[in-house]
Amino acid sequence: MDPKELVKLIEILNPENKTGRITVIARMGAENMCVKLPHLIRAVRGAGLVVTWVSDPMHGNTMKAPCGLKTRSFDRILAEVRALIL
Repeated sequence: MDPKELVKLIEILNPENKTGRITVIARMGAENMCVKLPHLIRAVRGAGLVVTWVSDPMHGNTMKAPCGLKTRSFDRILAEVRALIL
C-alpha cells in the first residue's frame, strides 16, 4: 500500500483520531518489512495519526514444501516480528 493512501484511509476511518480505533496489521513478509513498513510508519506518524501496529507473520511467509504442503520458515517469521519491533 502506498503511504499516502494509508494516511488517507486512516483519516477517513478515524476522523477524530481517537486512540484505539485503528489497528494496522502488517502482512507483508520478512523481506518487505524492512523495506516497505518504515515508509508507512513515517507517513502515519508524520500525519500525527494514532494507530496500533501489529505483525501477522504467518501469512506473508508462506512457502510450499517439496511434498506440496504449505509451510512457513520459523526464521522468516521471527525476522518479520523483529523488523516490526526494531
